[in-house]
Amino acid sequence: MGRPMDNESAEIINPKFKMWLRPDGIVQLVWVPATVMSFEDAIAAIDAMAKLTGGQRCPLLVDAHDAGPQDRSARSEFARRGDLVSAVAILAGTPLSRLVGSFFIAVSKPMAPTRLFDDESSALTWLTKFTK
Repeated sequence: MGRPMDNESAEIINPKFKMWLRPDGIVQLVWVPATVMSFEDAIAAIDAMAKLTGGQRCPLLVDAHDAGPQDRSARSEFARRGDLVSAVAILAGTPLSRLVGSFFIAVSKPMAPTRLFDDESSALTWLTKFTK
């Protein structure tokens, strides 16, 4: 993997999420608490990831601790975009976020390996297997 970008260009802030490229080559996505995710939000997040990675496949750490629901079109768009992610770890710290994450994995059948985690360190250990 190439050199990490400087902090200014390596972070994207959207009204519904923040995303950045970590020095370890993992992209991290944090949704604003209670955000309802639409198709347009999914496209914005996917576009942000493509911009951060130059279109290269990278592992993605999604902080969904306090995330709200995703509509069907958003789930479908995230699931089919295996071209940008090598693996996805979803941090789910509440019963609701676990339910939403489990539902996403079961129903949407993502193209990339996708797992739920309760803690960031386990998620990062798993994701490092998918870095280049």
